[in-house]
Amino acid sequence: MADNKVKKGFTLYMVIFLMMILAAFLIVIVVMLFSPFKNILGFQYMIYNVDERHYKTSADETIDFSNLDEININCNSAQVLVQRFYNIDEDAIRIENYCKGFAKSSDNTDFSYEIYFADEENKILNIDVQEPEGFLFFNKEVSISILVPAKAAYALANTKVNITNTSGDIFIGNPAKLSENEDETGVKTEVDVNDINIKTKTGDILFYPFVENNFGEIFIKTDSGDISTQLDTINVNKRFELHTDTGEFKLDSIVFNGTADPEKANIVLDLNNSQFSADYIKGVVELNMAKGYLDLVNLEGSLNANDSIVQMKEATINIDNINGNVSLPYVNESNVNIGKMSSGSQIYVKATSGNVNISEMSGKAYIETTSGDVNVHTYADDLDIETTSGNIDVIYESPEIQNEVKLTSVSGDINVQVLSQLKFVIKFFDTNGEYRTSSNIAVEFQDSKFTNPLIVNNGTKPMVLTSNERIYVGII
Repeated sequence: MADNKVKKGFTLYMVIFLMMILAAFLIVIVVMLFSPFKNILGFQYMIYNVDERHYKTSADETIDFSNLDEININCNSAQVLVQRFYNIDEDAIRIENYCKGFAKSSDNTDFSYEIYFADEENKILNIDVQEPEGFLFFNKEVSISILVPAKAAYALANTKVNITNTSGDIFIGNPAKLSENEDETGVKTEVDVNDINIKTKTGDILFYPFVENNFGEIFIKTDSGDISTQLDTINVNKRFELHTDTGEFKLDSIVFNGTADPEKANIVLDLNNSQFSADYIKGVVELNMAKGYLDLVNLEGSLNANDSIVQMKEATINIDNINGNVSLPYVNESNVNIGKMSSGSQIYVKATSGNVNISEMSGKAYIETTSGDVNVHTYADDLDIETTSGNIDVIYESPEIQNEVKLTSVSGDINVQVLSQLKFVIKFFDTNGEYRTSSNIAVEFQDSKFTNPLIVNNGTKPMVLTSNERIYVGII
C-alpha cells in the first residue's frame, strides 16, 4: 500500500512539473508574440507587414522603364512578378513582405532592399532584396513586382529582365485581362518583355497568358523548379535555353522565328534527369540528357545530342512526329521511340542496350546498338541498322529501294517483311563476310533452297542481310 501511495504521489508531481513547464513555455510564447524582434531565451518572434511602391530609386532618381536596357533582380526566397498594374500611372517597383515566424537569436531577421542604377547612363536598374531568416514560418511571403502601368505605351519591349533567386516562384505576365474593352479604355494587359534570364534553384516559373509573345531570348537555369505556361506558344527570335537537373516541364509549343543557322542551336534543352514534354517544337534543338524523359508530339527542324555534356544513361525519348533530322550518338541504355518520320527526314541513333522503335518512317535511318533491339516500319528510303546481339525487325513497305537496305546483327535474329512487288536482290552473309547457305534462313516466297544472292522480281537494288543467327524474309 505504501509503495502504491509513493508511485501515485510521484506521478502527480511529474504531471504538475510538466504542466509548469508547459505553462512557462506558453508564457514565453505570449511574451514573444507581443514583443516581436526581442531576444528571449535565444529566440525571437518576427512579424512584417510591408507593401511599398517605389517610383524612384533609393537615391531618389526617377525610374523609367523605357530608358532601361536591363533590370536585375537579386533575392533569395522572394517571389518575382513582371506584369501590368491598374492602379498606377508611373513605372513602379513594388516590395511586399508579410513574413511571420520564429527565429534563433543568431538568425538575421532584418528585411532590407536597395533599388539603384548600376551605371552612369541609368540604363541598368538593380533591385537587391535581403529576406529575413528564421526556422519556423507561419507566412514567408516576400515579393518583388515589376509594375508597368496599364495605360503605358512602353512595356519592356527593349528591356532584358534578369532574375536570380533560390526558392521563390517567378511569374511572367498577367493572369487575367485588366479591361474587357481595351480600345475604349486605353488599358492594356500584356507586358512585352524583350529578353528573360532566370536563375533559380527550386523556384517554379509560370508564364501567364497575357504577355506579348514575341520574346527575343529566354534563358532559364533551375535545379529542381518546374516550368509551366498558359501560353499556347512561346515564340523566340534569338534563342530559347533551358538548363535543369530534376525539374518537370510541360510546355505547349516552342517556336524559333528568327533567321536560323543550321550549324547553331537556337533551342537548348539541357535536361539531365528532368521530365520535359511539349506539343510542338520548331527550331534547331540541342539536347543534353542523362536519365531524363523527353516527350515531344511534333518536331520540326532538327534535334541532336552530338555535343552532349553528359552521355545518356537510362533516358526515354518519345517523338510522335518528325519533320527534320535527329542525331543521338550517345543513347547507351536509353530507349528511343519514334512515331512518324516525314519524307526527307533522317535519324541516327547509337545505343548499347537501349531499344529503338520507329513506327512509320518515310526518311532515312542509321541505327547502331550493342544488345538493344531495333524495330522499324518504313514506307520509303534507305536503312542501315547494325547491332551486336540485338534482334532486328523491319517492315519494308516501300515499292522500291532507293539505294540499299543493310541490316546486320552478329548474334541476333533478323526478320524482314516486304511488299510482294518489290524489286531487289537479297544477299545473305555471315559476320565473316562469307555468303551463307540456306541453313537457318527462311524466305517465304521461295523454296527451302535458293541461290545467294537471290534476285527478286528482276530487281537490282541490294538488300544486304548479315547475321550468324536466324534470318527470315516474308511478305507483308
